Amino acid sequence: MRATHRVALSAELVGVAQAALDLASAYARERVQFGKPIGSYQAIKHQLANAWMGVDNARLAVRYAAAVLDGGLPDWRFACAAAEFTAIDGAQQATRTAIQVHGGMGFTWEHDAHLYLKRAQHLATRLGGASRALDQVEALALA
Repeated sequence: MRATHRVALSAELVGVAQAALDLASAYARERVQFGKPIGSYQAIKHQLANAWMGVDNARLAVRYAAAVLDGGLPDWRFACAAAEFTAIDGAQQATRTAIQVHGGMGFTWEHDAHLYLKRAQHLATRLGGASRALDQVEALALA
């Protein structure tokens, strides 16, 4: 698979992650438990903040990889591998967080949260998985 295609799949993973995070954040604002939105509880806040960091890191890594490919810079292999790993990791974290925030309803057919998780898993498999990308990052960093 060409590097441009791999970066495009990584960008799609970022989009999936952002959509799942938006879905979870909106639900955390509207769902009320014990008289307060669930998003006001520290456990939910921390999960969403961690997911946001993963998505933001992935977005920056994918943008850098695209810029490196466009500019023909010599570290394109490392940038692409790092983008793949951060995109897979960020998408998996964001989609799993969306499932957790939605509770039991998140994994039912009546809700779309599980579709984001399945799409993230599919794209991660197409890219070879997070461990393959991390091994590649490690090998290129040590070279």
